[in-house]
Amino acid sequence: MADWRNVGNWHWKERNCLEWAKKYFDDKLVGTTAIVGELSAEVTSVDSVSGDVDLNIRKGRLIAIYDVEIKLSWTAAKKGSKDTLSGTITIPEVAHDTDSYVYDISAGKSTKDALPLKDFVRQKLTPEITKKFEVFTEDLKQANGTDMYIPGNGPNDSPSGVSVASAPKQERTSVVDSGVGVVKTANTTFSTVSITQSAEFVCSADDLFATLTDPQRVSIWTRAPVDGQAAEGATFKLFSGHIEGKYTKLVRGKTIEQTWRVATWPAGHYSTVKMELEQLSSSTRLSLKQTGVPFNEEDATKANWDRYYWNSIKGTFG
Repeated sequence: MADWRNVGNWHWKERNCLEWAKKYFDDKLVGTTAIVGELSAEVTSVDSVSGDVDLNIRKGRLIAIYDVEIKLSWTAAKKGSKDTLSGTITIPEVAHDTDSYVYDISAGKSTKDALPLKDFVRQKLTPEITKKFEVFTEDLKQANGTDMYIPGNGPNDSPSGVSVASAPKQERTSVVDSGVGVVKTANTTFSTVSITQSAEFVCSADDLFATLTDPQRVSIWTRAPVDGQAAEGATFKLFSGHIEGKYTKLVRGKTIEQTWRVATWPAGHYSTVKMELEQLSSSTRLSLKQTGVPFNEEDATKANWDRYYWNSIKGTFG
């Protein structure tokens, strides 16, 4: 589990796209032809696609990772001749990190007359197949990645094949205070979700309030300097600037409300965090509600509240 102190590594979202890829290759490869002079060849079927095809979000970028073996059937013919030649092609590795493909070609006949047709398949049909592989990464991202991707702030953060504006600064700040919804900013549109959590601490509500807001105490359990003061309207930065926000309401021992964002979120977008503290007989219960979390950050945000807030506080102060 990565963390807010190393925000570039904290986020990994994955989608399995193998079934989509099987349909894609069937659609794109079947019917691929090569015709030169009197000779012609055509892919007649995709017999199998096996391996892994995944989309991942890593460090704010959409990454395609795939490695599959593809088996095809083909036919070839010479104009004016009734004889045709059929066979198979096995491509043992179609992968994200290679643009050189091995074509293992077999034919149903091995006669002397069949050799020109088999050679034609190797020399003229396989380059046409390669052209289809060259656009696969972009098509994979376009078809499957638009609802996974949240653009970052840099000019290169928009993945190939995904229509997302980049580079220009946000024209406004987006703060969401609803459950599941959609946020529209100057540069992008994305879905948001809400998070609710609770945790219990063996201390008074006043002590817990101070632990969550006093810069000196916060720097202890975050293990990093805190930029900001605890006052309504004041801004803050935690975990070396990877978490930032503004206090909007502070009631000692009762309530902490703030806008809150992670540095990798869309520029200018803040969620809303509300913490309610309830004094019990020998402990304090904290109830958190966070709205406006970008949907593909939900799991990581939940895990990191637990690990880097609640567990860190308990591990530091008992």
